[in-house]
Amino acid sequence: MDNYIIHSAIYVVGEIVTLAVFFLVTKMFGKGLTLSSVLRGALERGFLYIILLVDLPQGMAFFGALKIATRLKDDDKISNDYFLVGNLVSVLIVIGYYLMSQYCF
Repeated sequence: MDNYIIHSAIYVVGEIVTLAVFFLVTKMFGKGLTLSSVLRGALERGFLYIILLVDLPQGMAFFGALKIATRLKDDDKISNDYFLVGNLVSVLIVIGYYLMSQYCF
């Protein structure tokens, strides 16, 4: 039970820090944060964190395929640089969560 509490705490605190990081990144690109983008990002990072915790690296490939598939027919005019930087930062943050959890155990 303590493991779940520690993993949850790492995720929640990390998401608060992440919100600040993405606020800065969106400012660099002249964009703004929306509630839907914040929630979508938190859900994606939660999924990736769980995938790493349960040692299912195929989930990373699955996630990548989903991101590409949803991007193919997207009419949204988000630049590729913005999309790439956002996703790389998000994945690096999840890897940081995972490394912190490994350090705690």
